[in-house]
Amino acid sequence: MQEYSFELPFPSRVSHAMESAAVHHFRWVQEHGLLSQESLPEYRRWNVPEVAARFWPHAGGVDLELGVDLAGWFILFDDQFDGPLGVKPYRVAWIVQELIDVVYARPGAVPAVPNKRLTPAASGLISLWSRQVRGMSAAWQQRSTRNWEDFLNAYTSESTNRRSGIIPDVSTYLSLRHKAGLENVLIDYAERIGHYEVPDALFALPEIQEMHNATVQVVNIVQDVFSVAKEEARGDCHNLVLVLQHHRNYSRGEALAEARSIVRGHTDEFLRLKARLPALFDAAALPPHDRGIAYVFVDDLQAQMKGCHDWCRSSSRYSRVIRARPHEPTYLEEMRLEGGP
Repeated sequence: MQEYSFELPFPSRVSHAMESAAVHHFRWVQEHGLLSQESLPEYRRWNVPEVAARFWPHAGGVDLELGVDLAGWFILFDDQFDGPLGVKPYRVAWIVQELIDVVYARPGAVPAVPNKRLTPAASGLISLWSRQVRGMSAAWQQRSTRNWEDFLNAYTSESTNRRSGIIPDVSTYLSLRHKAGLENVLIDYAERIGHYEVPDALFALPEIQEMHNATVQVVNIVQDVFSVAKEEARGDCHNLVLVLQHHRNYSRGEALAEARSIVRGHTDEFLRLKARLPALFDAAALPPHDRGIAYVFVDDLQAQMKGCHDWCRSSSRYSRVIRARPHEPTYLEEMRLEGGP
């Protein structure tokens, strides 16, 4: 348990189906070659199923299994860029393009890669994407495809920064982090796992967009605070705390206080906008069904903010300080990310 914490004004909830989803997930990561049997004991200690159970506390069965698999896929894939690969933008671009092809292909289809074997990352994503789009509209699929593409391309942008020794300023960093943190995709999953879709007109409302953005920022900044020791040990500048220290000459304590202040500003604004929704919906003559969907969506956003915080604070993935040099990988094991003959 980490000592640092944020005061997030949302309830803590955990799905009752977490244990059964975990049984499925540990089998799934091995079936797709994402992790070997040897690394499984340490991975279990990270308690990845809990983050999904907190993000989607009302989910169970195959829906929660999908959420757990997404969380595990992201964590295991993301860690691969913590080593030498993370400073090789041309290789990273090739790797992420195979995955972008997955979300632009017909769900369940295998991307056509001549004379190449499917990588574990692609295999896992094919499984995720085919289940993610099931029952969802074409418009929703297109939105999530764009979010996946933005997320994956951010790996190349981060790699380019590392290669060039660029430490982005605060505004530039937060803009990049908005795409790099997967949170936009995770919010899409709230609709899929909850079996609803936010109508386009409702989703486009400035107030809903601001609440969406606040959620993304809170989740990303909370993760940055809890993972700062991990990034600092590797010499990686992609962390808000380190960016604040570099560009504003803050001490560590000052940077943490600023991060806390930014998060508090976002949650205060979120609650202010939430309180305005009934009057806004009245003015727009929003039908009762759409209002119900809106409130479910807002509740899901709250769950993701609080769930991220509670899991990051307790998971050994963040509480265990990883001591490494920039050239040393910090992943559990190396994953084959480039297809071979």
